Amino acid sequence: MHLGKPELDATPPGELPVLLTCNTRPGAERWQRPAFGAPTGVTIFRLHVTGSLAFVSQAAALLQAEEQRRAQRYHRAEDYHRFVLGRAAQRLVLGAYLGLPPAGLHFEPGAAKKPRLREAPGLHYNVSHAGDWVLLAVAKAEVGIDIERLAPQFAFQEVLDYSFSPAEKAFIERSLVPTHAFYQLWTRKEAFVKATGRGIDAEFAQVPALDGQHHVASPGQVPRWVVSTFEAAAGYVAAVAYPAALPGPQQFYELGNDVLDELYTVAPSEPYVLR
Repeated sequence: MHLGKPELDATPPGELPVLLTCNTRPGAERWQRPAFGAPTGVTIFRLHVTGSLAFVSQAAALLQAEEQRRAQRYHRAEDYHRFVLGRAAQRLVLGAYLGLPPAGLHFEPGAAKKPRLREAPGLHYNVSHAGDWVLLAVAKAEVGIDIERLAPQFAFQEVLDYSFSPAEKAFIERSLVPTHAFYQLWTRKEAFVKATGRGIDAEFAQVPALDGQHHVASPGQVPRWVVSTFEAAAGYVAAVAYPAALPGPQQFYELGNDVLDELYTVAPSEPYVLR
C-alpha cells in the first residue's frame, strides 16, 4: 500500500515538467522468434515459466554465487523456478545482444540504484514477473516494464485512495471490469517509476496513468515519455515505459523452448547467431 494523497500534475520547485503519454496498443501482440541484432526501439521478451522447466538445471548453472544463494531462499518450487529461469533468461538475452558469455555478465547498482550491466552500461533492461510469466524489456535508453496477473478476488478498493488520483479512481470504479482497469493503471505507474528510478512509496500516487498526455515532474533529462499497455498473455496485464525519442515500434519476442535450447547450447565464447 502506498501512502499519501495523489497530486496530479504537481511539479516540485526547481524541476521541469515533462510530457508523459499513456496509451493502449490495439489488439493482441505477435510474439515472434528473437533476432539479436543491434537493439532498436523497445524490445520485449516473454518467458513461460512452466513451459521452460526442462531448462532449470542449465539456468541455475549460469547464475553467479550470489544469485544462486538468492534462489535457495525461495521455499516454494514455483518461486525458485521463476527466479532461476528469469534470471538466466536475462543473462542469455543480454549476452546474445553483446556476443558475451552470459555467465560472465556483471550486474551492479547504477543511477537511482537501478541495476545496470557493467559490460555495457548503455544497454538498458528491466525485468518483471508474475504468476507463470517473466517479461524482459531491452532498449538503448531507460526502460521499465511491469506485468500483473489478474486476481478477480483482490480487494483493490482498499488502495484506491492511496495510489490513484480522483479521476483515476472514478475511471476504475466506472469501468465494465473494474479489476482489469485497476491493473491497467497500476502496471502503467509501476513501469514508469521503474524506468525513471523514482521513489515508488513517495511518488507512486502522483504518477498519472489515464490514456492521454500529462505533465509530470522531470525524472531526469528525458523531456517526453511513453507508457504503453500491451497484451502479455491471457489473464495478465502489462505495461512498458520508455523515452518517446526511441525509434521504431515495440518488438515482441517469445523465448520458446527452441530458442532456449539454442541459447543454452551455443558456445559461450562466440557471438550468438540463432538459426
